[in-house]
Amino acid sequence: MPCQITAGRLLGCKAGRGGIKNIFFANYDNYGFVVSAQEVTSLGTLGVDEVFQYEVKATVNTLTETGTASDDTGNFVNMQSLAVTLPRMSSDLQAQVQLICAGRPIVFVEDYNGNIVVVGRTAGTSSNCTKVTGGAAADLNGFTLTVTAEESDLSPFLDSTMQTALRSFVNDNVIS
Repeated sequence: MPCQITAGRLLGCKAGRGGIKNIFFANYDNYGFVVSAQEVTSLGTLGVDEVFQYEVKATVNTLTETGTASDDTGNFVNMQSLAVTLPRMSSDLQAQVQLICAGRPIVFVEDYNGNIVVVGRTAGTSSNCTKVTGGAAADLNGFTLTVTAEESDLSPFLDSTMQTALRSFVNDNVIS
């Protein structure tokens, strides 16, 4: 049987933290990421050469992955769903949100534990976007995105070398 469990897990210290720190969008291409033991060890033969970094607030942005196995078909499908809130409307931000939602970018998600995972690595992502004015003074005035992908595996982690490479590809063009 090829899917045998190979290790257990100890509970360990209470040292983790929830939340997303940064999201990096790369325009879709079939980069051919190399994944070994659940880690991206190469950004592929074409190579990602430009990403766009979005700093986000940890409390309203989440990545949820739900894997579903089918006994009938023998398949495993992993649904990836990234909820993103981008406060403060502007025409510049709206233009970028429109491009994200019209395209199918690959998304790199960095959490507060130093992990970066890649979402939509084989076929890119789909996004729904909402523009919200808010009603009360403290309500959101900005954009919400739901970025989804369907993959065969859970989102792989970037190894330390690929994390460094990813950061070197961040485009300096930002919206403040």
